[in-house]
Amino acid sequence: MMSSKMPSGSTSLPPSHERLESWKEIAAYLKKGVRTVQRWERAEGLPVRRLGQDRTGFVFAYKSELDAWWLEQSRGVVTQSESNASAQPAKTRTSWYLAAILAMMTVAILWIAIVWKPWHTAPVFYRPIPLTTEHGLAAQPSFSPDGRQIAYMWTPPGGRPSIYVKTVGFESSARLTAGAQAEGSPAWSPDGRFVAFLRYLGPKPAFALMLIPSAGGRENQIAELTAAGGLSWSADGQWLIATDGPPKEKSIVAVSVATGAKHVLTKPSDFGYIGAALSSDSRRLIFGRSSPGPKPIYELAIGSDLTPRGEPRPLTGNVWAHDLAVAPDAKEVIFTDGSWEEGIDLWRLRLSSGAQPERILANSHRCFAPALSRDGRRLAFAVNRIYREEIWKKSLSDPAAAPAPLLSSTHSELNPQYSPDGRYIAFHSTRSGSSDIWVAESDGTNPRRLTFTNARTTATPRWSPDGEWIAFESNQSGQSEVYVIHNAGGAIRRLTDNPAVDAIPSWSRDGRTLYFCSNRTGRYEIWKMPASGGRPTQVTFGGGFTAVESPDAKYLYYSQTRNYGPVLRMPLAGGRAEPVIPEIRGLFYAVTSEGIYFQSAHTILFWDSSSGRINQVFTPSKPMSIGLAVSPDGQSLLFTQVEADGADLYMIDGLR
Repeated sequence: MMSSKMPSGSTSLPPSHERLESWKEIAAYLKKGVRTVQRWERAEGLPVRRLGQDRTGFVFAYKSELDAWWLEQSRGVVTQSESNASAQPAKTRTSWYLAAILAMMTVAILWIAIVWKPWHTAPVFYRPIPLTTEHGLAAQPSFSPDGRQIAYMWTPPGGRPSIYVKTVGFESSARLTAGAQAEGSPAWSPDGRFVAFLRYLGPKPAFALMLIPSAGGRENQIAELTAAGGLSWSADGQWLIATDGPPKEKSIVAVSVATGAKHVLTKPSDFGYIGAALSSDSRRLIFGRSSPGPKPIYELAIGSDLTPRGEPRPLTGNVWAHDLAVAPDAKEVIFTDGSWEEGIDLWRLRLSSGAQPERILANSHRCFAPALSRDGRRLAFAVNRIYREEIWKKSLSDPAAAPAPLLSSTHSELNPQYSPDGRYIAFHSTRSGSSDIWVAESDGTNPRRLTFTNARTTATPRWSPDGEWIAFESNQSGQSEVYVIHNAGGAIRRLTDNPAVDAIPSWSRDGRTLYFCSNRTGRYEIWKMPASGGRPTQVTFGGGFTAVESPDAKYLYYSQTRNYGPVLRMPLAGGRAEPVIPEIRGLFYAVTSEGIYFQSAHTILFWDSSSGRINQVFTPSKPMSIGLAVSPDGQSLLFTQVEADGADLYMIDGLR
């Protein structure tokens, strides 16, 4: 097992009271506005640090450095003032000031007349206008060609999502479709005559690509897809761009509106794609990739027969994007970035060399599903009212006992893991305003922050068998890597260092080895390395994501994909892997000496290793999120549940 002494190569963390961990805290400390301190950082060298490689990364600063900067700036002002005062009489100084002011005014006038361009203007402050106010969830807006109407998905409380249409500026809306199954992803045709949408074809995992007149009427099924995703039209109205394929192999496809024939445009992706749309001449496909880390916006050349030409090329540097909307002229994109806990902002990125993202709207709520009108002047988007994740506890010894919340706050708590002695729970929380690892008593009391990475994602804590160490993943360096920290806190140590994603660590039963997943070969596979550090070696070669050794150390269980895939069992002594669970939903599963607890759809199930049977444990009352753990004594099950409350649509009118 690992020594209780921290290995060499550690980095010491600054005292928590010395660090200011956001623009708001920095501004409050200097008693100035956020925009003022941001300007000082750009123009005056205010000592602000960043986590991440781009200008939009998380920021922090140290009070002592700010104090030193402020003192230096103050000395400069005093010295200049005293020098002027000693060199000139008051009347001369006044004349000099007036001359300087007139000179600056002249320069400003000339600059406005000659140099000024629209993109040099000061930031524009937009006031969003509510588009919908009904209870329930309104999302996925799509403008009519003239920008006067929107089609959108609305889910009434306790009901199924359907497609609705309303005129901008009017309160009333009308249901457009008449199906009994869930519907979504509306997309208004360029000529305004039709609205395309997706309809779930359950119980089989498929979706009908439907077409309906925008004024209502007879529906027509164009094609069948195996993946849900956004829809967009070609400018001539002959093709619909959609996502198709199984969960781990989604591709962007072009579907003929006339025949339903499909052209596959991109290679399969583990995580899928976002915001796919054609340029106005249908010769370029613009899209983003869903992934755990930042990725560029891509362009793919398309031939006259709507088949791909060559490989996609990046148009931008790496950006963090949850949702993506491509402008009709394909010259810019609107995307969302942030966290569900702290707020997701709206950003614009012009698709030109060297362009930097511009924030359109900073929102304490959560913006998602942006959509642009055809003239680019109107921007619609959804805002989630409430969204957080909570850790709940379910008794396994008393099946009749109702589950109860164990770790809950106004932020998100997820990824729980019991310590080997069952006394503590390590979990991932955002209650500090950032993503970090926390530890609490097993009854949920006395939570304490263990890491201070302030990264976008610091997660998946896993205890060493002796309970001394916790391994976790973090993208504090700009990419996801595996780290370890002592259970009492202190310095952290980075174990992996690769441009690929390295994540989801798991200890061997003897504590000498750490398993993790990595896509360094181009596909996610299970790798392992010495727990004290060293060269990783590849374990799986047919796909692997989350690995856990059996309690008797005879097998390595691993999920083959991130989601919607099987769990396999590989003998550690050597031999072929065999599937034991046909499919799990959710990222993790809990391995015990008797079997495996796992998530399938909205239900928690148990696979009995002795009989091979799968039995239902229980169904939570709300959607589940990331995390599943069983106490060492087998008496309790921890799971993560989502607390959410609908969404409204908003619009920015007059986007510049």
